Amino acid sequence: MNGVTIDPPAPEAAPQPQPTPPARRHLWTALVIGWALLLVVLAVWSARNDPPSLRDQTTAASAKATIDEVVGQVTAQAPAGATIQDKGYAEKGCSLSAARDGVSLVRTLIVSGPVGGESAMIEALAAALPDAVTRPADGPKEGFYYDAGNYVAARGKVSGEGLVTVDLSSGCRVP
Repeated sequence: MNGVTIDPPAPEAAPQPQPTPPARRHLWTALVIGWALLLVVLAVWSARNDPPSLRDQTTAASAKATIDEVVGQVTAQAPAGATIQDKGYAEKGCSLSAARDGVSLVRTLIVSGPVGGESAMIEALAAALPDAVTRPADGPKEGFYYDAGNYVAARGKVSGEGLVTVDLSSGCRVP
């Protein structure tokens, strides 16, 4: 060899991590805090303004208000000459879950009129309730169903000669 030596290349220094500028760190902190605050505000707004999505989230008092409203509609639409007997509320204990007890409400109205006019009474009472469904669809009516909202159901049926019974039920709720 001619005496020429080749030196190995010098090791390159690893690039040093650059510290994050303080302004960028504060921006991320502000974004995280802003996001958390937005979630809290939306949760509080939702809890106060959204309607219940389950019957268990409503109270017996709210069910009574809905039932009373439907009773007013039904009694206002009762055919001429019909009499209405209000049996009032019947409360029954029920179980919302394994750990919570609730109460179920039923209010019964008995509408009496002329014998043979039961079908006409069903039609008149159902007409007082928007979107009430009568049964059968064709021919003389034997009953109706109405969803009153707030998880309250109204069911009317011919219960005897000249008699129509209307039951308004709430299902199991928080007392």
